[in-house]
Amino acid sequence: GFPPEANYLFLGDYVDRGKQSIETICLFLAYKVKYAENFFLLRGNHECASINRIYGFYDECKRRYSIRLWKTFTDCFNCVPVSALIEDKIICMHGGLSPELSNLEQIRRGVRPTDVP
Repeated sequence: GFPPEANYLFLGDYVDRGKQSIETICLFLAYKVKYAENFFLLRGNHECASINRIYGFYDECKRRYSIRLWKTFTDCFNCVPVSALIEDKIICMHGGLSPELSNLEQIRRGVRPTDVP
């Protein structure tokens, strides 16, 4: 179904997937604003300046708009959570678990905005 009748959780990598990354991330952010309680975005490794600078998002922003727009998206990405916990049973994230992670409290204590850990 469609929100708000259904909940959605996306696991990241909204950019660097083709020539319309700007439209893609803008659509996801618009849905997040409109359906804040039903639409959730997690951060993937491409929502990181050092990655999307190399793989095309920076170039797309610079070519079509400005470097300032890319920096604004970077500031936004630095506020997106890296994981979600569903009903205290299912942990969701884009990538794998760090060997340094010993409990979920370490994730909860993460301060945002932050670059990818």
